[in-house]
Amino acid sequence: MYKTGDLARYLSDGNIEFLGRIDNQVKIRGFRIEIGEIETTLSQHPTVKETVVLLREDQPGNKLLVAYIVPEAEGTQDVVPQLKQYLKEKLAEYMVHSAFIVLLKLPLTPSGKVNRRALPAPDTFHLSQAAGRAPRTTTELKLVQIWSEVLNIPTLGVGDNFFELGGHSLLAVRLMARIEKQLGINLPLATLFTEPTIECQASLLSVATEAQHFSPLAPIKKTGYLPPFFCVHPVGGNVLCYTKLADHLGNNRPFYGLQSPGLYENSQSLTQIEDMAARYIEALQEVQPGGPYYLGGWSLGGVVAWEIAQQLQALGEEVGLLALIDSYAPTGLEEQIDDTVLTNSLVTDLGGIFGKELSISANELQQLLPEEQLNSILQKAKYLNILPPEISIEQMHRLFKVFKANLKAMYDYLPLPYSGPTVLFVASDEVSQRGWSSLATEAMEIYNIPGDHYGILQKPHVEVLAKQLETCLEKFNT
Repeated sequence: MYKTGDLARYLSDGNIEFLGRIDNQVKIRGFRIEIGEIETTLSQHPTVKETVVLLREDQPGNKLLVAYIVPEAEGTQDVVPQLKQYLKEKLAEYMVHSAFIVLLKLPLTPSGKVNRRALPAPDTFHLSQAAGRAPRTTTELKLVQIWSEVLNIPTLGVGDNFFELGGHSLLAVRLMARIEKQLGINLPLATLFTEPTIECQASLLSVATEAQHFSPLAPIKKTGYLPPFFCVHPVGGNVLCYTKLADHLGNNRPFYGLQSPGLYENSQSLTQIEDMAARYIEALQEVQPGGPYYLGGWSLGGVVAWEIAQQLQALGEEVGLLALIDSYAPTGLEEQIDDTVLTNSLVTDLGGIFGKELSISANELQQLLPEEQLNSILQKAKYLNILPPEISIEQMHRLFKVFKANLKAMYDYLPLPYSGPTVLFVASDEVSQRGWSSLATEAMEIYNIPGDHYGILQKPHVEVLAKQLETCLEKFNT
């Protein structure tokens, strides 16, 4: 074997796919990018006839990835949104372009090759939409510095999108903890869905007050013409765990998360599943006043979704589908649930979400006072990089308060039978009804999804889950 300078990869069927030249790599925002891989991915989309990708620096210091697209057919100037979504599903976030330019044809040299120097520069609109704008206020400047440190990207603009830069749940926790530590304002994690850029977050911080109202509804994905899917939070209260599911659920279906009000500073946690359901119905009806409604939730979220479906039916509304994602039917516990039991559950949940075992035994926790228990968990989680070093014990108390309220609410809840289309996604190879069979008065469809309870929402298993969920949503779409 010898080095040719070509870049290729093995496919699952044993074939080798040519991706481009190694010498066609560029570096932007600290990431090394293979342009040939992007061009190959774009050319596989059915609406694309030809494509060229360039790294431009028309303004000094402002590097910009630009994709030039020649569509297969005329009149398809609106292909850009679907191409962006397509690339997000196929490539890492930092490889998705900052600007797209649709052309009737690519300029050629006399020898018939693409004349890259003749490709037009993005206009002012494209550049303003790119993430190169400098901070204009003190708050924006501070946020640029914080984002840069958290994301480990040296150069950022106020138009940068957290998730498009590769932001995920752990980085979101670190970002909000750093903002609270340096700026003294606590923002719920889910505000990253409504204010995902630095300039939007700066605007939110400028009006944030102790009395500010935050809705339980988090618009994870607002675009699409199909009926929206509403997904309820798990025991931790936030809905960042649903970002990958929303990304893979199809381009045309809006996806809303319902999060715990207790995550907001000076807001009280709801302690009954029935109260949660009633509050969340108020929130979702602000977006969709009438049915049919498509509901779901993972773990505890499925339990709350069950009650939401029942209350909607009692209001005379139609529920198109109730999707339970590896949820267990609660059986009601009469015995007292003390803080040690709850902290043990927190240890299990933190380790499962981030895929690292927290080696703190129940006996070890029982030897500590409640305050010491939480601090021990926090220090261990920081040591294992499960939680970032910026998290304070005060923030840990706030998160644990929501966790306790949600878990106790589930222990106290006794679900009633429900009559409506219901599907259960089980994270197991074995058929299990998770205790719902005696409560579902209609035949409940059960689907097995690879992975464990936590892995079902992570790649690659979340792709299987999203595909099956979308099939079910289409089936019951009235």
